[in-house]
Amino acid sequence: MNNKLLSQDFAAVNAKETIKILVTDSGLGGLAVCADVEKKIREYRSYRTATVIFCNALAEKGYGYNSMKTKEEKLKVFSSALNGMTQWYSPDIILIACNTLSVLYAETDYARTAALPVISIVDIGVEMILKELTKDDSNSVLIFGTPTTITANKHKEGLMANGISGDRIVTQACTLLESEIQENPSSTKTKNMIEQFTSEAFDTLTTTPKTVVVALCCTHYGYSIDEFKRAIGSRAEQMVIVNPNDKMSDVLFLNRNRFATVDVTVSVVSRVEITAREKQSLASLLAKKSPATAAAMEQYLLKRDLFEFNPQHNEDK
Repeated sequence: MNNKLLSQDFAAVNAKETIKILVTDSGLGGLAVCADVEKKIREYRSYRTATVIFCNALAEKGYGYNSMKTKEEKLKVFSSALNGMTQWYSPDIILIACNTLSVLYAETDYARTAALPVISIVDIGVEMILKELTKDDSNSVLIFGTPTTITANKHKEGLMANGISGDRIVTQACTLLESEIQENPSSTKTKNMIEQFTSEAFDTLTTTPKTVVVALCCTHYGYSIDEFKRAIGSRAEQMVIVNPNDKMSDVLFLNRNRFATVDVTVSVVSRVEITAREKQSLASLLAKKSPATAAAMEQYLLKRDLFEFNPQHNEDK
């Protein structure tokens, strides 16, 4: 199954009165998408009853997908995660709220036999960037992402397939930035890393565009959006921030105001511990949009059997 939804999938999902939505990420960045989903369910009243489940696809603390040595291992672990999540929770739809995982999805064993719609945040990001670049042919885009996302090159390929010249696109890998943001989105180290990666990206520009489109192609980066604005504001005459987190779930709300009241619950499940420091760093940011999501993170379920994982890196320790 392709990771893009077909029109009939949209219709079937939106016709439901009761829906179970599973949001997944390779860390906690996707909680921002979870918060957005919960908020929109309450605002748009498209469903009578909704269950939103955030499942962390991280298999082991300190061993993220960007740390895995081969693409084959990334595919195997993510496919196992999707299988486990689906078997435990039987969702109606899955939102891959992670660019790193989205660029892997189509090649997973899970994708070949998936019997439910799966939305990729990469597709949303490409559409949003394309919209901004087509407003003015002199605009350029800086795409910030993890090494796995940038190496996969899906955003650039998608833009060029829609007629955008490659010299208007700069991709910048931000090694370990997502991990530092998860620890503290506004720490000195986070600010310095964003400053470094922004400087490197601007150095790669072949022209000096009047407007720079800044694409935050990792769900974690939205937590530090103000730091990106500060770093870029000193270098660009004008900038437009593209944050796919805010648009990813729009496809779920094509039919609005269907019901007078809505019953929505949120839960957070993780195979690895969510530390007190991580909770402290993210809770207030999530609570601004969705207090229920912030509370669910605080009271998350530690579920070691969420999915099978056979580590291949122990011999390298």
